[in-house]
Amino acid sequence: MISIILTRMRSSNLYNPFTKIAGFKSFIIGFIGLLITTYLAFKTGTHFKTGTYFNFRDLFGIDFAKDSDYWVFFMESFSNWLFISTFLYISGLILSKSKIRVIDILGTTLLSLIPLIITPLIRMLPVFQSFMHQSWQRDTIEGVYYISLAWTIILLFNAFKISCNLKNERLITSFIISIVLSEICTKLFIKLIV
Repeated sequence: MISIILTRMRSSNLYNPFTKIAGFKSFIIGFIGLLITTYLAFKTGTHFKTGTYFNFRDLFGIDFAKDSDYWVFFMESFSNWLFISTFLYISGLILSKSKIRVIDILGTTLLSLIPLIITPLIRMLPVFQSFMHQSWQRDTIEGVYYISLAWTIILLFNAFKISCNLKNERLITSFIISIVLSEICTKLFIKLIV
């Protein structure tokens, strides 16, 4: 019974839409998602990559401030996507024996970031628009963010697996290294331009 449920979850479009959507189609859908996410993040002051200091815990963190221009919010998401795509593509080129299409990596990676839209959407609700640093509202928003981040990471993993045709240790190790490197590079890049 459990194996049937897990099999259905693996084939679910919520966790692995990339057998049906890839290439240019995933790029277009993902890019529209990126634009909507960054607009909502701007309207609600939801920062995905900034912070007052730099440490490992801060890499995957979230911050709230409405004092930035739209381009800051856009660059947070855009640079994150670009760095993740670049590191996953390089990993695929080095480790995969298959031919890898750049558009597949770019598109499926963009599509994988769509769950991040949930956090700024929740912040549109009046009760979550303004809150104290130590509050149940902030704890709730951070909880929602980490759930959407986990969903995003699962999508990124499946996108990478299918786009680069990798398995086992090569897949897992290169994925973890790529994600950590892309988060570090995004964070440093945002610090440089803001």
